[in-house]
Amino acid sequence: MVDEVSYRARRDGKGSYIVPEARTQAPGHVRYLFWRDHLYLENPSHRVEILFHTGETSFEFDDRTYQIGPMTEGHVIIRERNRTVVEGNVTPSGVKLETIAVELEPIQNELAFGLALRSEDLFRQLHYEGTG
Repeated sequence: MVDEVSYRARRDGKGSYIVPEARTQAPGHVRYLFWRDHLYLENPSHRVEILFHTGETSFEFDDRTYQIGPMTEGHVIIRERNRTVVEGNVTPSGVKLETIAVELEPIQNELAFGLALRSEDLFRQLHYEGTG
């Protein structure tokens, strides 16, 4: 959910999800490889790759480095240096981004959906690991 608007993503048959367009962009693609904890975000203008690590995870976008905080408590925080650029919450239906800095708006839908896939995987790991 971005800007109080929920949207649906659909599979593209190649392992990615097609995410509806942001205000000024064509639809984007999101792929999350859960076994590698690797997230790919792509739209016609931008491509972002995020490899999650235990502890601090970072990614590059438009010559800036952003850090993603832990999502285990149901909160999403992304910072660029000392500045918070994204705040949101994990919800039953995905991730709701409450605030997002203007420089990340071109990838906001892909980012929200990708983080929702990651939070779903974290939930599965925390609640089902070792119950087989």
